[in-house]
Amino acid sequence: MTFHKTAPFKVTLLSIGLGMIAALVACSSSSTPPPPTIAITAGTGTTPQSTQVGTAFTTALSVTVTSNGAPSSGVSVTFTAPASGASGVFTTSGTATETDPTNSSGVATASAFTANTDAGAYTVTASTSGTTATASFSLTNTAGTAASLAATGGTPQTVAVGATSAPLVAQVTDADGNPVQGVSVTFTAPASGASGSFTSTTSNTEPDVTDVNGNATAADFVANSTQGGPYNVVASSTGLTSVNFVLTNGPPVVATLGSGNYVFYLAGVDTDDFSLSFVSGVFTVSAGVITGGEQDYVDADNYGTQDAINAIGSSITTTADGNLQIILSTGDVIVGVGGVETINATLLPNNPNRAVISEFDGSGSASGELRLQNATAAAATPSSGYAFQVSGFDGGEENLSGTLNILSMGGILNVDGAGTISGTGSIFDANDNSSGTTFQGETLQAGKGTVSAPDSFGRVVFSITPTDNTDFPQISWVGYIVDSTRITLVETSDSYFGTTGGIAYSQGTNTGTFSSSSISGGTYVTGMTGFDGVGALQAVSMLTFGTGVTGFLDFNDLTGSEPVSPDPVSAASYTVDSTGRVTITGLSDGSGTSINLQLYLDGNGDATAVTMDTTDDLAGIGFQQSGTGTLSDANFTGNYALVATGWDVNEEGEISAVGPVTATGTGDTFSGFTDFNFFGTTFTNQTASGTYAVTAASGILTGSITGLDVDSGFSNTDVFNFYLGDASGDSFTIETDSNQLTLGIFEQQ
Repeated sequence: MTFHKTAPFKVTLLSIGLGMIAALVACSSSSTPPPPTIAITAGTGTTPQSTQVGTAFTTALSVTVTSNGAPSSGVSVTFTAPASGASGVFTTSGTATETDPTNSSGVATASAFTANTDAGAYTVTASTSGTTATASFSLTNTAGTAASLAATGGTPQTVAVGATSAPLVAQVTDADGNPVQGVSVTFTAPASGASGSFTSTTSNTEPDVTDVNGNATAADFVANSTQGGPYNVVASSTGLTSVNFVLTNGPPVVATLGSGNYVFYLAGVDTDDFSLSFVSGVFTVSAGVITGGEQDYVDADNYGTQDAINAIGSSITTTADGNLQIILSTGDVIVGVGGVETINATLLPNNPNRAVISEFDGSGSASGELRLQNATAAAATPSSGYAFQVSGFDGGEENLSGTLNILSMGGILNVDGAGTISGTGSIFDANDNSSGTTFQGETLQAGKGTVSAPDSFGRVVFSITPTDNTDFPQISWVGYIVDSTRITLVETSDSYFGTTGGIAYSQGTNTGTFSSSSISGGTYVTGMTGFDGVGALQAVSMLTFGTGVTGFLDFNDLTGSEPVSPDPVSAASYTVDSTGRVTITGLSDGSGTSINLQLYLDGNGDATAVTMDTTDDLAGIGFQQSGTGTLSDANFTGNYALVATGWDVNEEGEISAVGPVTATGTGDTFSGFTDFNFFGTTFTNQTASGTYAVTAASGILTGSITGLDVDSGFSNTDVFNFYLGDASGDSFTIETDSNQLTLGIFEQQ
């Protein structure tokens, strides 16, 4: 049978195809309901929220679930808080998770949510089945009330005197151990003894406030100069139990001497024959090791002794209390103990190339200084004028047990040729108590003065022949060149046979140019030592030069005869030679005390000084006072090196001491220690402390020092005046009672 395709058949197929398409279209246009949405309920689901640990949040957590924009009721919503750390629990479930149904408005509200005991921020999420959408609540558990205080940083520790401790940190926490912010904490160190000060307050106390971590961190705490401890820095806060930071002030960190040549000078009294003695020299340091050197020594029985300093047996070490100990070995048994000298040194806090020094062995007591030598200056023969001063014995007396043949000499030596001193522009004054008279305006024989070229250590020899050859035969001094400004002096073999030592300051281009304008308007502070008819004598002055001289003076010879301290003094006039020689006649306090004083200027701020009296014999150094405004206790602040010299109350022997001290400025106290030598008997690490106060006189402080009085076992509190020389507080200090003779210098740089 044959079938024929007809049109109706085609229509039927077409109809079927269109129907299938229509069905498919119908299927694709019908929509599946969207998943529900979840959002924090406006007004009642506040976020973020915070509450104190252990308490319920104020507003319950609430979300709204919708579907196609319409509220979905009966939908289960699960609220989930962190399982650990800062979190909380729901009242109904008692856990960090709770499921609640939505009401007819599509709102699900959790039961009260209570913070746990961990402080911090966290998130609680709300979710429902059938959707990945969540709502998040930002919550914070805040710390509870401050309950405890703990020392969490900086204890225990040992701090070098003058150094800054590791930070002192105290933490405040609540009863659950959470840090509490914004709590006031006060740090308090001891008011005296081993202690320190906070840089923010420059005192022993400081208030602080805890940060977000509950930490109160003190500002830098600087140990004072008193070694010792342990002591407590106490952290306290109202209502909390105080806690202690345990600190110990240890030896200062002392840098050893850097490589180079160092010039040293010591003046004192030896124990062998109770003679004044002087020594100066140079030693070489390489990588902390003494490799050689030379020195010159003189006393009444050992005249003009020159020795090499040997590398073997010489050394530099740090003492237990932080000073430097310098051992110099010469092999010469008349110097030191068996040819070995021990020197104790305190480096200047702002200058590692300088130190104050003290003899520290049984051969005697002496004090002085040490400076890094300038190699260029040490290789050049001295030239131009030098303001110099030497003191000691004249040529006719061996020691202090007989007549006090003390000599003080000062003047100007003008090296005006190539290694020659013609005599032009040279002048000196001498106070020689062996003759009971003074010698002023002494000149030199023409063409008979010389200066040698320096050797490899900068050693030169000055030789002069005074015109008055009867009283002053030919005199020679060994000089060790320090730098272009100064040379140390020790008398050596000559016709005068004196026992003298001192210093010379270079005038350089100022040579021969001085006049009254060179000093007018200036103030000079001087410190001098010597003797009078009673015995040892010390004096400090501060003199201002105008139409006349005004100023202040303190002297001490243990008689207590000074009427006022500081004692106002004045002189009607003064003269200034072109050489730089200043003559002050009749410097009087109005009560009968009168001093005739000679100053010798270098034109660069330094000066030497001698007195021209028949009743006393003093010599020393001075410097022009500098700094703007009124100098007061505020200038005496920071770290200093102290060197002191003097005599015990019975004048049985000389004392010398060196050590670091720290002054508080307007806090009006200082503290530190010294290594102390009483005529060959040494005492290490002796505590020294003091007080001071402003006086009516600018640049002079009155106060006291405890720890330098040897006859009282270092227990006496002795009266001192402090004469400031500059805005840094560098100063002379002099004891003004009759307990002991003590003259000191505080230096920073």
